[in-house]
Amino acid sequence: MSKGTPSKAIRRFCLACQGASVQRVTACEDCDCVLYPYRSGEDTPEAQTPPVRVIRRFCLICCGNTYGEARAEVRGCAARESCALWSFRFGCTPQVWHRMRLRRTAPQPLLLPGFRKK
Repeated sequence: MSKGTPSKAIRRFCLACQGASVQRVTACEDCDCVLYPYRSGEDTPEAQTPPVRVIRRFCLICCGNTYGEARAEVRGCAARESCALWSFRFGCTPQVWHRMRLRRTAPQPLLLPGFRKK
């Protein structure tokens, strides 16, 4: 669902969280939320971690606090249509994730001993 930059996805998520009210997002007092420094949708000096990494951390927290179980839950997340952060849940952009998945699933050449690559 989420196209564009991770910062803009965080902004859309915060707007959905606060009932589509820009004033409520600006006045948000939830300092414990990992998305709090990124709620404006722009890069700010207080935001030191890349937004995609923060989205990954948020998704792990959302799905559970135990790392091994939460990873599987994030992978199988069904909130595709309702969550603005869904496309960035792996900690990278969708384009990078697609390239990595293609590289992992592509057929590998079979190299037998005594034969050279062509």
